[in-house]
Amino acid sequence: ADSPTRQPGSSIKPIAYIAAFEKGWTPATLIWDVPTEFPDGANPPYVPKNYDDKFHGPITVRTALSNSFNIPAVKALEFVGIYDDPNTPEKEGFVAMAERLGITSLTRPDYGLSLTLGGGDVSLLDMTSAYSVFANNGKKVPPVAILKIVDFQGKVIDEYQPPQDEQVIRAEHTFLISSILSDNDARSWMFGRNSLLNLPFQAAAKTGTTNDFRDNWTMGYTPDLVTGVWVGNADYTPMINTTGLSGAAPIWSSFMQFAVPIVSNNNPTPFTFPSGITEKIICAVSGAEPSQWCKGGQRSELFASDQPPLPRSQDLLVKTQIDTWTGLIAGDACKDFAKDDFVMNVKDTWGRKWLRNGQGKEWLEAHEMPENPFFAPDRECSSDDPRPILEFSNLKENDVITDALLTVRGIINVTKGDFTGWRLEYGVGNDPSEWTILAQGTNKFENADTIYTWDLKDVIGDRLTLRIYLMNGE
Repeated sequence: ADSPTRQPGSSIKPIAYIAAFEKGWTPATLIWDVPTEFPDGANPPYVPKNYDDKFHGPITVRTALSNSFNIPAVKALEFVGIYDDPNTPEKEGFVAMAERLGITSLTRPDYGLSLTLGGGDVSLLDMTSAYSVFANNGKKVPPVAILKIVDFQGKVIDEYQPPQDEQVIRAEHTFLISSILSDNDARSWMFGRNSLLNLPFQAAAKTGTTNDFRDNWTMGYTPDLVTGVWVGNADYTPMINTTGLSGAAPIWSSFMQFAVPIVSNNNPTPFTFPSGITEKIICAVSGAEPSQWCKGGQRSELFASDQPPLPRSQDLLVKTQIDTWTGLIAGDACKDFAKDDFVMNVKDTWGRKWLRNGQGKEWLEAHEMPENPFFAPDRECSSDDPRPILEFSNLKENDVITDALLTVRGIINVTKGDFTGWRLEYGVGNDPSEWTILAQGTNKFENADTIYTWDLKDVIGDRLTLRIYLMNGE
């Protein structure tokens, strides 16, 4: 008979993250835990919330999974995909990963992104089998109930022959999941340092709670033993204010502390590094290799050897040459109006939006980052991009002016598109700290023409700098 199925809540999140590891994420991948709307076809967008109703800003996968934050888990599923791409032979979606791990009940064709928060029904037996793959270095062994049948004389009538282990996931990836789920320091943000998940020996654990407290789960393991606990009412009526941590975890914790010493001869096996795991220093805030502008300290993290952290050029805050007109990385095609500037490597559009408002601005201030950050461009500018054409036609560097009236002629134009305005300004000295506006407008000067006639009789200073300032946008 099939095992009854129930919604697993957050206990299914590790499946999304291990699928993400296969597609290139690492425990140090940065996720923006900020207000995010996920499109849902003709329906209103899906807007997940965290259990504590807060947003935690930029966090790494280790922090996101160990503290069971919901928004990052939805972003992980969005990255992985729910179903397989029919145009590729790979089994790469979340449902295919669940099947590989032994979960057979996710058969509906219409799951949404809430699947990673427990929106599909599973059985306790299948879930525990899936976690056994994590405990068993990526090898899958099907669950079995009857090992041997003997008659009254002790003669063996039937005996179970275990099949060959099947390596369904890389050992490195399962080890990284075990490392995160057993990291008491990392999960202490939400669970505290002395939760029921913190056993006297090293153990990985994950809780789950469904809406209205109908289902409580705690799944966990050591290399010696996997235990899954579900608590709930068989008739689907809700329980009262009991979570995976308060309902199922006490049972899981007691049983593990009783059983693991028995199955391990009082010598619980810790998680050990498989070959192919390396330890690297990362910037704690960004998850990338630390640049000289890493804020908030550094820490070590574990990686599959062929999936290292992002390079220091992808740290959250870096200095780079920016073309001030297009906002792209300056290159040979646009060296005239380039300047060195700090930029933030933020691809997530919701992360960018958050950094522009109250809570994000507070976060920037607390982490000593620029108050109005410039976001790192995706590419270098090319000759096809719009360029400003700014020229003083009748003046050049170090000209000596003897007339009281100076005619300023020039070109103010853009190769493609428009601009919102220009200013002709002057300042005293070679490198003025203050600029005074002489003229301004929104018109183009496509050919050399008189921009302004300047009466110099009241101007103080024997050395002046002129500039044309072109504006694009606000």
